[in-house]
Amino acid sequence: MAKKYRYGPVAPCKQAVIFARVSTKEQEPGASLKAQKEAMEDYCNKKGLPIVKKYKAIESSTNGKRVQFNEMLDFVRKQKQKTAIVVHCIDRFQRRFNECVEVESLLLDDKTDLHFCKEGLILTKNSPSSDIMRWDMGILSGKMYVANLRDNVNRGMNYNWSIGKYQTKAPVGYLNVNKDIIVDPDRAPFVKKMFEMYATGLHSIKSLHNFATEMNLCSSHSKTNKPLGRETIYAMLKNPFYYGEMVIRGEKMPHMYEPLIQKTLYDKVQALLSGSKIHTKAQEYATFPFAFRRLIKCAHCGCTISPDPHNNGANTYLRCPHRKGNCTQDLVDVNVALKQLDDEIFSKISLNSKILEPLKKCVQKKLLEETEANAVMKRQITNELNRLEDRETVVKEAFYNRDITRDEWLQEKANIATKREELQKTAEKYSDISKEIQSTVNDVLDIATSASQIMKTANPIQQNKLLSLILEECYLDGQRLVYKLQKPFDKLVNLKSASSWFDFQKEDIKEYENLAEKVQMYKID
Repeated sequence: MAKKYRYGPVAPCKQAVIFARVSTKEQEPGASLKAQKEAMEDYCNKKGLPIVKKYKAIESSTNGKRVQFNEMLDFVRKQKQKTAIVVHCIDRFQRRFNECVEVESLLLDDKTDLHFCKEGLILTKNSPSSDIMRWDMGILSGKMYVANLRDNVNRGMNYNWSIGKYQTKAPVGYLNVNKDIIVDPDRAPFVKKMFEMYATGLHSIKSLHNFATEMNLCSSHSKTNKPLGRETIYAMLKNPFYYGEMVIRGEKMPHMYEPLIQKTLYDKVQALLSGSKIHTKAQEYATFPFAFRRLIKCAHCGCTISPDPHNNGANTYLRCPHRKGNCTQDLVDVNVALKQLDDEIFSKISLNSKILEPLKKCVQKKLLEETEANAVMKRQITNELNRLEDRETVVKEAFYNRDITRDEWLQEKANIATKREELQKTAEKYSDISKEIQSTVNDVLDIATSASQIMKTANPIQQNKLLSLILEECYLDGQRLVYKLQKPFDKLVNLKSASSWFDFQKEDIKEYENLAEKVQMYKID
């Protein structure tokens, strides 16, 4: 700024406007606006300035457009008489230099004098550099206060994120309670059900919206109790919060709250949402029920094999549509394909009940032993993480007390972050073996050992569900199926004898964990 604005006589102000400000709506009921108003009215009475207009602004001085502030400046500019602008203090008037150009214009044109009651400062077009510097320093002080406040807020938020705290409204299925987030007992079951429904491939966002409407499922934050919209449902299905991670500034990090679903279920939903996996047409609404619907592709051209019923549905054949040019694949009787699978898969994993029940007990015993071992390892890792957290606090305090340099603090902070990440990765190897996984092991054994009988007695829709559970890839090559089995069914087929089933390995647990949601979907009627 120039040392002085302009020499020449300064016209006296004939009237005044007062301007009071708070930053947010939440501050309005407090005493700040009232105190500002009373102080400015008393000031104007002593100065003999009649007040022609009072402005009460509820707006930030640093973010967004200052609508009420600019309205006040426009009002002063349009007055025929010189009008003083009276404010309580510089901090309430402005906290950045952006507005100085507009205010200076009014001062230079002798349209206003600027009165700061608290500082006892009056600026005119002839103000000396010392007064102008006081204005500048007041703005700078306000700007530093805001920057300091922002740093403190960011520091607190970063710390809370680092320990897994979510600092905004909880997603559907959770509740915000006393600065904590808990599972919503009323909505959480419906949220989990919607993930399971979509993961089957039999549902769309539209059908989930119909389900949400039918169940009257709404957000806990909704004031109208309106059921979830399609965009909200889509965002919900994309939200990793439900399996244990929160998105912070575009990055995922683990949170400390109870997950509603497993990550395997979430990943399956994402595959369907992205289009990398194709939705399965509901068999109930298909024109012809078919055990292999959407399960087989042609080994020659890659087309999806479809049913070709003959003799009014008495005989069904596998047919390649030949949509991708020349293809030599002929019709194959469905019964031939089913017999091949029975010979090569289902008959090999059949066990009688005398062997099956002891097998279940053996496997559950090993799962219990693994659970206890995992619990010990997780306690050790948790203790290590707590020690790291204490160390991080000590180092931070040492920096604040100037016992160490900023570079030393940042280096130690990076070392702690690296160790924490390593421990968290190690902890994943010792994840809990939930009751759901234990139940899944029993379900898989029941399904595997009775698969042959199920395939012989079930209808095509039930057969399709079972085949979807067991087959990962399947191609029709001539008269034979070329396939790949889902884990752990591949191991169950290749076991040489029933006695070797009892050799349940630790690494098998992950396979059953990945299969838990698929088995649950298979069991849904």
